[in-house]
Amino acid sequence: MHNTTTLNQKVQIPWAGLITAFLWAISPIFIRLGLDELPSPLWGVAIGLTVNVFAYGILLWVRRSQWRGKPFGGNALWWQLAAAVFVGLATWARWIALDTVPVAVVTALSRLSVPLVIVLSLFMLDQKHERVNWKVWMGGGLIVAGALVLTFFR
Repeated sequence: MHNTTTLNQKVQIPWAGLITAFLWAISPIFIRLGLDELPSPLWGVAIGLTVNVFAYGILLWVRRSQWRGKPFGGNALWWQLAAAVFVGLATWARWIALDTVPVAVVTALSRLSVPLVIVLSLFMLDQKHERVNWKVWMGGGLIVAGALVLTFFR
């Protein structure tokens, strides 16, 4: 069976990914505008995380019936706590960068995470979850090239 798409097949559009890209594109602009009137980027991070905690808490409460009685393993908790530490530090670093560097540069440099994720996925995830092939490497390379152009030739 081939993996090609014919005219009769529907093309799956990753709507959640596109929405994510749109929201990540808008947020640095709002962050930069807000940082102009805050004494420290840490205040911005604290405000943003507080709003997120309440929003996620409401979502968890509304959708609580989906998860009731479904336990999760101890490893899941440790992986999520480790991820939370890294996300928290990355968020803080991003806000500091947005306070001191042009938004386009911060956004371009943050995309350098893509090749790092590709490399780390080879070692940390099994290949049934992440299939790294030449197309993935080519896409990562184009992202690096774009980040370098936006950073050094703006």
